[in-house]
Amino acid sequence: MTGNSHELEADGLHGRLIRTEGRPASLMVCVHGGGCSGRYFDLPSFSFAEAALGAGHAVLMVDRPGHGMSPPIDGPDPIYSASLLLTNLVGRAVAACDDPDLPVAAFGHSIGGAVTMHWAAQSPPALICMVTSGIGSRPTEAALAWLGGLQGDSDIVLPQAFFFGPDGSFDWRAPIALRKSGEAWRKDEVAEVLLRWPEQFPFVASRIGCPVLTILSEHERIWENGETALEAMRDSFVSGRGRVEIAAGGGHLYEVHRNWSAHAERIIAFIEGHIE
Repeated sequence: MTGNSHELEADGLHGRLIRTEGRPASLMVCVHGGGCSGRYFDLPSFSFAEAALGAGHAVLMVDRPGHGMSPPIDGPDPIYSASLLLTNLVGRAVAACDDPDLPVAAFGHSIGGAVTMHWAAQSPPALICMVTSGIGSRPTEAALAWLGGLQGDSDIVLPQAFFFGPDGSFDWRAPIALRKSGEAWRKDEVAEVLLRWPEQFPFVASRIGCPVLTILSEHERIWENGETALEAMRDSFVSGRGRVEIAAGGGHLYEVHRNWSAHAERIIAFIEGHIE
């Protein structure tokens, strides 16, 4: 990838900032889901960071606590606790971009989407908008059944069908690329997102003041994506603030499906539409 890369840390939370020379159009704060690190956004052949950088933005790829270079958090709410650490790390990234007025946008995938929603609900002043992918408000019966059958941390292995769409929606590059960011799942955060997040979603969404684009994939298996579930999600946001859409032809890890580049363009266009 072209661009300058900087390793940043604040309050134990680590991230990698990538930027080109000159003033970026915005800083995109990317927060990953379970079973991976911040490298999820810079995978070979599927680099959202490279697409954003090419469009003139700086990108901060965060390692959530217990992933990548960030140590774990001890406590019952690792997802919510992670959100409390973002502001200082983002501040370091803004300072590294040499522009205190730099617009900030958030992009969270899966569990990272819950983290960024919690963060947005805390009203960080520089946040102009946010996007989530692969995080809903109602887990499927299949996801809850899988969680209920776990016996210990060593069982944290999700069926591949939970991640990918049907044959043809992805190719051989996807699972190979994912190995570049793959890490062990953490049972505490899986339990939090599937059991407690559904109750938290309406309250958290209602407190987000910036525009939000929420994307669920057509073949999502972890979160309900029928019209009733989508409408309930829309109703949770402040009127006119939340867009909830379906991305066609992919599964939960839409960022490594064949349509990933159109997906990246949709996210970048949404963010650019809110930069003054």
